Amino acid sequence: MYKLIKFYNQNRKKIFKIILIIVFILAIIQLLNYFSKISKKDVAIDNVSVVNNSNNAHQELVSNRSVITGEKISENKLNGDVDIINKFMDYCNEGNIERAYRLLSDDCREVLFETEEDFRDNYYNIIFNNETRLFTIENWTNDTYKVNISNDILTTGNITSETMDYFTVVKQNDEYKLNIKNYIGKEKVNKETENNNITIKVLNKDIYMDYEIYDIQIINDSDNDILLDTKKDTKTVYLQDSKNVKYYAFTNEIIDNDFIVRKGKMKNIKIKFSSGLSSNRKIEYMIFSDLILNFNEYEDCENKEDYTDIYKFNVNV
Repeated sequence: MYKLIKFYNQNRKKIFKIILIIVFILAIIQLLNYFSKISKKDVAIDNVSVVNNSNNAHQELVSNRSVITGEKISENKLNGDVDIINKFMDYCNEGNIERAYRLLSDDCREVLFETEEDFRDNYYNIIFNNETRLFTIENWTNDTYKVNISNDILTTGNITSETMDYFTVVKQNDEYKLNIKNYIGKEKVNKETENNNITIKVLNKDIYMDYEIYDIQIINDSDNDILLDTKKDTKTVYLQDSKNVKYYAFTNEIIDNDFIVRKGKMKNIKIKFSSGLSSNRKIEYMIFSDLILNFNEYEDCENKEDYTDIYKFNVNV
């Protein structure tokens, strides 16, 4: 105790200076946050932005135009959409994982978070982890919103870091629910194409901000085992839209055996395609341009580079 008092007496001026500096810095941070909030509210009218300053403070919608398309959206719709996003973020800020999980759509749960524990471990703990987060909301396009999530430096003391996510508001059983983690939603396709006694059905697709995952079913009624793609090239399986733009499959994520369909058999596989969210794109075909109609013959070929009996299968989407 004597040493502590002695240290204090010897360094009293320095200690007071350090305390004054800390108080000054905290005051500046609070002042900057105050002006930042005012600035964001002023700018929001032009930038289709809704700002939430945590502590469960909901903000009113201040614009009705999409950032991407510039199209007008009903103010009532936008207010309702922002309200459910606010509720979700409030529950997460409160650590109420159960209520936040209830706001997720059935499709979102099925695809991303089958259980509440999955949601806690793979979303809440990563982004919130028992801490309060600030966030801003921008209407991106249609029902999808860009949400920027950041630390509250005054509460946590941590340097501000930002996470970006996309939330989509969907209607389910007369209630509004959320798709999160860049998941836009599920869309039924239910189209099939038959050639050479091979039928390929496109059942549905799960849409994300940067890619789509198609669930397809292959029925092989031919006399031979088939190979959907040799995987010698990364650009032989792709989607093609009405303007002939191609969106390539991530075939490297598929094991070789999944592309083999034995004769007389049926197989379901999921294929991921690169794709950006767009309101004016119309996909017309899923194309397998390197399909082998006789897999056994292909396997017996000593130099597969010389194999030429390759078929191009265009599947209606």
